[in-house]
Amino acid sequence: MNGIDPSTFDPLAYPIDRAWFERPDSIHGISHIRRVLIHAQAISAARDIDPDWFESLVLAAAWHDIGRTHDGWEPEHGPNSAAKVKALGLDRGVHPFILARTLFAIEWHSVADRHALDHALTMDPGHRPEVGTLLRVLWLLKDADGLDRVRINDLDPGQLRYEESLGFVERAGRLLLELP
Repeated sequence: MNGIDPSTFDPLAYPIDRAWFERPDSIHGISHIRRVLIHAQAISAARDIDPDWFESLVLAAAWHDIGRTHDGWEPEHGPNSAAKVKALGLDRGVHPFILARTLFAIEWHSVADRHALDHALTMDPGHRPEVGTLLRVLWLLKDADGLDRVRINDLDPGQLRYEESLGFVERAGRLLLELP
């Protein structure tokens, strides 16, 4: 992977393969991924995040639900999605620290923040990026994904982690109408 430039990134043109998904047309399918990518781009631009964090965020947003088997409560879909990234070979060529942040965000996006924090603190420091960057990419993903909860009438602004994310709540509803 040659990097994803935040200044030229187009979430509508980003390649998403239907074959990654068991159910590409479901509420956790391709349209959802497109909206999460749009939210992720907007939040990261507002927060002015580092380009390598942005790359981790884009990859995490694109792949975070590929391990889903249904649309109900499925907390294991985070680890399942991370495993599917590897099984499909999507991780090939991704810089190790970018990949570590990506897989961490994917694996832990479907559980409470405290579990992710506990896990991050127990990881071997020689084999992972700094804990703060792991958590920031995770929380950016969770906010972008959380904004798209508007599609199931369950968007709770109190669950968003960043002030900048709150500024996109109204936009989330409009985006759902534009990109159902």
